[in-house]
Amino acid sequence: MSAHPRIRPRSLLAAAACLLVATACQPTVSTHGHKIDTTLLAQVRPGVTSREEVTRLLGSPSTIGTFDRESWYYVSQRSEVTSFYQADITQQDVVRIDFDANGIVADVRVHGLELAQAVTPDPNRTRTLGNELTVVQQFVGNIGRFNSTPELRPEPPFGGRGR
Repeated sequence: MSAHPRIRPRSLLAAAACLLVATACQPTVSTHGHKIDTTLLAQVRPGVTSREEVTRLLGSPSTIGTFDRESWYYVSQRSEVTSFYQADITQQDVVRIDFDANGIVADVRVHGLELAQAVTPDPNRTRTLGNELTVVQQFVGNIGRFNSTPELRPEPPFGGRGR
């Protein structure tokens, strides 16, 4: 007879189930965007730093203002998913750098999650471009698009070979 106690299958199964439940509750964390190094951001000074120096220090911006091309934005977000498809943004950093007409930094502003706003489009008022196709329409529309032999592919318009 062996001196080691025998491991029962039920206790092993219970331990595996507890481990599975514990890992399922852990959030999946993802970070997107442009994380700014605060020591590099401190080197960007209004009235002194040029647009080229900002690019050298921080890289290209996440986005440039749509109407005001003299505003650059560096955006990063951290989100956690704790259940299926329900992502919660837990951290957001937005650095806005404004330039004057000469390309010199005029202002630097840093904002966090406190200014973020959730925007939910109204499906009855928000227009989307394109058609909404059913699964059957998508399936029928794809028939003949994936021929593997070249002689069965449709001829390009205007007699071109498309090469």
